[in-house]
Amino acid sequence: MPKSPIRRRPLNKPVLMAVQSHGPDSGASPDGESSFVVQTFTARYDPIEDRICLNALDASGSTQAIYLTRRLMDQIIPVVAKHLEEQTPKGVPTDVVQSMTQERVRQARKAEPTAEPVQAELDTPRWLCTTIQMNKLPSGLAVTLSGEAAFKAQIPLADPHLRTVLDILRNTYAKAGWDLRMFPDWLGPERAAAGQGVQIRLN
Repeated sequence: MPKSPIRRRPLNKPVLMAVQSHGPDSGASPDGESSFVVQTFTARYDPIEDRICLNALDASGSTQAIYLTRRLMDQIIPVVAKHLEEQTPKGVPTDVVQSMTQERVRQARKAEPTAEPVQAELDTPRWLCTTIQMNKLPSGLAVTLSGEAAFKAQIPLADPHLRTVLDILRNTYAKAGWDLRMFPDWLGPERAAAGQGVQIRLN
């Protein structure tokens, strides 16, 4: 059985993105509807769609496959990098601090047990993300992914998770043959061990 088709977004339709200071999200949308709150996800490159796919799992065991376009991610990556760079102590070179912190997160991740990747089944809902909103939290970002037909998913990302996401996205971009210039130099020249298809457990 073929996988559900992903409706392609018109290239001239604007992409909306907001970065706001905000408290922890309860998981409810403004109209009172509950959204899909991601507990674990696995990122991979889909060569057929030419998009990044997040196979996401919530606390109840439900899964969704969320597709992200390169055009949208090209806008998000610099925002995540800037959020991390803003934490650099005054008077200290940003690249040095960020590079050292990134390497510490990588080493800590290597010490974690390997987890099974999240798999999308034939009946897993598949949808295209058209909007990403990011709310600042005391130690991370609350990311909300939205698509058409009321699809919505929330991903709470602490700062160490954001750093791992940057590594995974850069590796995924490299696998896809996409331009890497939007990634910060402090990620380093080599591909990190957290390669594309790696699972991230958020809680």
